[in-house]
Amino acid sequence: MASIKPQSYFQTIKQFRCTNCGGEISLINTRTRYIGCQYCGAVVDARSEAHQVIAKLNQPSKYPPKSFIRLGMQARFDGIKYQVLGRTCWRSVYKEYWKDEDGSGYSDETWKYDEWVLMSEYQTFFYLIEDEEGYAISTSIVPVYPNLLLNLKIKDFYSNSIRQVQEYGNSEVVFFEGESTYQIHTGDKVQFTEYVAGNSFIVETRLDNTGTAKEIEFFEETRISRNQLLTAFEGNPEVDKLLQLRTQRRANNKFWLKTFGFAGIVFLLLLFYSLGSGNQIFTQKFVIPQALDSNKISETPELLTLIRPFEVQPGIVKLVLSASFPDNSDAWVGLELQDSKGEIANVLDDNFFQESGTEYWQEDGESGWEDWEESEREKEAYYRVEQTDTYSGKVYVIPNAKGDVTVQFTVFQGSILSRYFMIAAICCGVGFVIMVLAGIRDWNVM
Repeated sequence: MASIKPQSYFQTIKQFRCTNCGGEISLINTRTRYIGCQYCGAVVDARSEAHQVIAKLNQPSKYPPKSFIRLGMQARFDGIKYQVLGRTCWRSVYKEYWKDEDGSGYSDETWKYDEWVLMSEYQTFFYLIEDEEGYAISTSIVPVYPNLLLNLKIKDFYSNSIRQVQEYGNSEVVFFEGESTYQIHTGDKVQFTEYVAGNSFIVETRLDNTGTAKEIEFFEETRISRNQLLTAFEGNPEVDKLLQLRTQRRANNKFWLKTFGFAGIVFLLLLFYSLGSGNQIFTQKFVIPQALDSNKISETPELLTLIRPFEVQPGIVKLVLSASFPDNSDAWVGLELQDSKGEIANVLDDNFFQESGTEYWQEDGESGWEDWEESEREKEAYYRVEQTDTYSGKVYVIPNAKGDVTVQFTVFQGSILSRYFMIAAICCGVGFVIMVLAGIRDWNVM
């Protein structure tokens, strides 16, 4: 066993080998009575000459640290130097408050977290809480109005006003490593109650092995980001590597964010131009005749009129059939487009309709009337013209039971994007948003 040496702060004051596994243990805090071996999980009496094994906890391999923090690391918070002395792993079984439009209550929950103890150069302590949600600094406080849970309510430690209890339950030790001024056993329990008033405020009752309260402590927890924590631990080799990686990733993120920004601008420009129909190069209107006998409407299309010849240049062409007609009526229209050789180049047809009415509804003890409307007034199609040509066509209709039905055929030249390209563009846009969000997330996490 090495003898105790007077050394400067944050250097090992004592070294010895674990009585259980032989691993080398370093002691830093002069007030430490018990130390958990990070190699085998044994709890050793640091003050006895024989370093007697007091207890054995769970295997360390079952409870590795959640992130970069390790025993012995040094950090700086608010200009004060600290060093990591120990880590206790807790498992909580508790009730959590919930509230929604259907009511409120408490749900059964479980949670695991690590509690790191850090000692300052002035022999003061605080706890660093680490769980799946991030990090929080937990400091011991002396409340003006100390009180405990009563009827699911608790009084504010400083204002004495009634606060809603957010969580209450039990936490149990499942693993411990490092230094402690008191003996820690697997299964040690605390009862806790938490309320939120900006920060989280917690009262903990430590229980002995009979379940009797032996100590009550009050804490305030303040959230701290991973970036802030990395900065605080700067100077440790493991952390410096992470900071270097963060710098590299931020540089990469800048490049990709600029790339995605440019792609986003291009995407928006394409989307903007795709909303336009191009230049109108031809239009023709025609009226659908009313059926002579509304009780004997034929289902066979009839030739209504011919489409006048029009010339189309190479490129994307948009064809549009649009209709206007009285309410509660419909009309089928079909258009057959031919090129200069008499070959069919495109076919466009649809059943246009306009319906509306009033509908009675009843739901959950309430009822009433509401207006509704459905319609199909326009049909469009895109196709590519490879060379300049003259087109004409025929229009077929089914006579309507009502009159005043007007259909307009319009041709646009120069539409940049087809609907299929628009679908692809939208998919690319969604991908762009996802990649940007992922980049921002990596930027903040590292």
